[in-house]
Amino acid sequence: MEEARASWNTLYQSKDGFECQVTLRDEDEAQLAERASNVMTSINHSGGLPVRRKGFEANNDASPKHEAAEEDPPGKREKTYVDENGVRRCNKRLKDGTVCGKPVTEKEGRYGPFWSCPNYRQHAT
Repeated sequence: MEEARASWNTLYQSKDGFECQVTLRDEDEAQLAERASNVMTSINHSGGLPVRRKGFEANNDASPKHEAAEEDPPGKREKTYVDENGVRRCNKRLKDGTVCGKPVTEKEGRYGPFWSCPNYRQHAT
C-alpha cells in the first residue's frame, strides 16, 4: 500500500473509559483537515476526552501555576508543590493527563521520608 500524501492521527478516551485511536489518510490536505474537524466534533459530542501522551502536553495559559512546569523534561518536574494556602499537594500526572493535586502526607519509608499521595493508583507512572 502506498503512503498517503496527508494523514491525521489522534487518541481519545470514550465516555465509557476506552482508549481509542483514529487515523485518517487522504491525498488532499484540505479535504483531510475538513474530515478531521468532523471527527473531532463527533468525538466531543459523544463525550470523548483527549488522551495526552507523555511529552505531548499542550501549553495552556489558563492552567494553574503549579502546571506551568509541564514543559520541563521528564525527571525535572517537582513531585509536590505548596498551594496558595500552604498545603503541600501532589504534582504528578494522572492517567488522563491532568495533574493530581491531592494533598500529600509525609511518611517514613525504608529509604527515608517520602510524600504519600492518596491517589497514587491513578498516577501515570
